[in-house]
Amino acid sequence: MLERLFKLFIILIIIGIVFYFAFNIIMGALVHNKKEVVLPNVVGKSIYNAVEELSNAGFGLKKDGEELNQNVPAGVILRQNPSAGMSVREGKLVRVTISQGGEMIYVPNLVGQTVRSADISLRYSTLVMGEVSKKYSLKMGKGTVLSQDIAAGSSVDKDSVVNIIVSDGPPPEGVVLMPDFVNKNLEEAGIWAAHCGIALNIAGEKISGIRTNIVLRQLPEADTDVTDLESVSLWLSA
Repeated sequence: MLERLFKLFIILIIIGIVFYFAFNIIMGALVHNKKEVVLPNVVGKSIYNAVEELSNAGFGLKKDGEELNQNVPAGVILRQNPSAGMSVREGKLVRVTISQGGEMIYVPNLVGQTVRSADISLRYSTLVMGEVSKKYSLKMGKGTVLSQDIAAGSSVDKDSVVNIIVSDGPPPEGVVLMPDFVNKNLEEAGIWAAHCGIALNIAGEKISGIRTNIVLRQLPEADTDVTDLESVSLWLSA
């Protein structure tokens, strides 16, 4: 009985060895039967276009990693391995490194800061202060940032330029600016309008939890020059 089991074990080993060598011979023949093709250049192309081009040429694609690159948009191939122009067999996997784009920076909120403070905030965030414009304002004191052309919290590239508008203080005599009436009572707006000779166009909106005659919206917005306007519009809680 043991002799039979031993012979069976030897036969199985021989069959396994024969199968192994036969498999390698067949696979080797299949590989060597594949023709060699010049590898296309996919560097600088989008991942979608690279997959399509390599597939049409008989190759596969494998992402080898990603890197931040200020000069190359996200999703574009930075490097490939093997290199373009090499003659390789069909079916080979081409490994690629993909750009993640530039380092993204969140824009700080500059409104309400002085120009110097805003400049420091931008430098700290690796951003650059651009044009500084001035505008008369009733809302903010002179030298205070009124607005910025890239909204706070926006995601931008490192070294992006942020322009600001700074308060030049209250307007001179003869220039009328629209006050900020939002969340204020209609009576206050009425006194201002009568003093400036400007009519109020009033509309009501039903808002639960808010007492009546409170300004919800206004047009034009605060600090707009209304010197030559005959009327402005207010939307009140009803």
